[in-house]
Amino acid sequence: MKGTAEVTLQDGIIIAEYTGEMDMEIVKQAATGIEDLLSKSQSTKILYNTLNMDSPSMKLAMEMKSFDAKIRDKVQKSATVVPGAATAFLASIAFILSKNHKVFHNDLAAALSWLKT
Repeated sequence: MKGTAEVTLQDGIIIAEYTGEMDMEIVKQAATGIEDLLSKSQSTKILYNTLNMDSPSMKLAMEMKSFDAKIRDKVQKSATVVPGAATAFLASIAFILSKNHKVFHNDLAAALSWLKT
């Protein structure tokens, strides 16, 4: 089943929620939404919610790494919430050069709390 990505602004945090199987098109659409909100809002914090996402490929992780490099100077903090070790590993690769990125295992509330500090 093809996945989805929804990008919203909630309480000053850009939230990208990924569901199901990701492909390059979905990841790029989400990236466009994130860039749009970074430029139109005062937000400098991003939450990547992957709790309901199938484990991504290394190719998608590398695409996210490239995207992160593009927006890095506009982002103060970012967090990824992951459902398991495989996604956590790929998130660590994708955001290895981020200024202030943290991976949270199955804890959306903790990620949001950290981003708000």
